This record gives sequence, C-alpha cells and structure tokens, in this order.
Amino acid sequence: MSMSKRARCMALAFSGILLAGCQTTAQTSGEGGATVQMARDAIARGDLYSSANARHARVQQIAPRIYLFRGLANVFSQGMDDLGAKLRARGYNATVHEYGAWNTVASEILQNQRATGGRHQAVIIGHSLGANAVTDISNALARNGGSVALAVAFDPTVRQPLAGGARRYVNLFQSNNGWGASVAAAPGYRGRLENIDLRQSGNLTHFNIDKDARLHSQVIGWVAQAIGGGSRRVAGRQAAAR
Repeated sequence: MSMSKRARCMALAFSGILLAGCQTTAQTSGEGGATVQMARDAIARGDLYSSANARHARVQQIAPRIYLFRGLANVFSQGMDDLGAKLRARGYNATVHEYGAWNTVASEILQNQRATGGRHQAVIIGHSLGANAVTDISNALARNGGSVALAVAFDPTVRQPLAGGARRYVNLFQSNNGWGASVAAAPGYRGRLENIDLRQSGNLTHFNIDKDARLHSQVIGWVAQAIGGGSRRVAGRQAAAR
C-alpha cells in the first residue's frame, strides 16, 4: 500500500475512533449528546477534515465559516447575497442570514470554537440592520470567550460600543447619508477597529453601499488575509501532495 493511501486509511480510521469515543463518553457520563450530533453534522457537511501529516493525524478542525447578514425585512441588502456568491465561488463556506438570526450564529461560532479548542475561524459581514448584528455578535462572543477573525459592517444604523470578539473590525459607512454610524471601541477592546467614512463617494448611498463591486473586492481580500484562501487552494495542495 502506498504512503498516501496508508495516510488516508489512518485518517479515516481515526475519525471513526474519535466519533466512537464521543459516543462512549456520552453513554457513560450522561452528557455530550450534543457534541456527538455536532460531530456527525460536521462530518456530513464535510466541515471536518484530518491532517495528512501522521504526526498531527489526531487533530481535527472545523473548516472556516463566513456568515453574511441582510438588513430590514430580509429582502433588502441583496448585495450580501452577491458577496456570498463571490466568496463561495472562491471556495469559502459562506451563508447568508436574516439579521435576527445573529444570536443563533453567535452560539454556533462558540460551539465550533469550543469543539476545536479555539482553533475555529469565522468571519461575519452585514449591511444596515445586519451590520448592527455584526456588532451584536462580536460583543456576545466577547462575553463568552469567543472571537471572529474578521468582522465587516456596511453602514450600521446605530452607534454601538465594540467590547471585543473581533480581532479585526472594519466599518464601511457614510456619515452624511442620514443612516450610517461609526463604531466606537469600548474600554479594554484590544482588537483592530477601522472606521472608513465613504462620505466622499457620491455614487454610494445607504441602499447600494452593500452592492458596490469595489468594496466587495476589498472585503474578499480582507477575508483572505484573515482566514487564508478558500477550499479550492486547500484541495489543490492536497492533490499536489498525493
């Protein structure tokens, strides 16, 4: 058997042992059922992958996630759908949500980080009320010991202090359009906060700032800096190693 086939067999066998171990723990302690189900769900989605390096074969990770949030009534902010499609085309696991789902997403990020010993990477992006949700998620993560690698807000509508939970927070807003608001760092925030006022961009308004192709390109570049390339690059490296 070749070394590459042997490595794949070992990784597959270990995944089975790991899941079986979770099930045994749940049965003997009466706890952990949610962890077992989360592992099953992640395997089914393809989020779990094992290192091909035999020395690190026991380490499993949940692939990076990107969450995008629409604004009012879940029908505006179609630019979030467009940006999500561009990110998926580059191999990222990007999903679009209504702004009211922010608490559920914050809980999912925390679960994934706890399941991976804090290694899981996430990015959150939102427009208008969805941008407000980006700050809500960041602050909720800060209160519970979690964080995202990158948070991007497109023209939030309220001024909220940022307590933490985002290693880098970029606010793309317009101070003169009647809607956009800056984001202020609360005392003790140790991340990187950038307020970029686009008031001089006369072609932009609160209702199309989320759709601007140039801003999308910037955000995609920031995503790559924060969590690396999409899965297509990972797949290419794995294929080259075989």
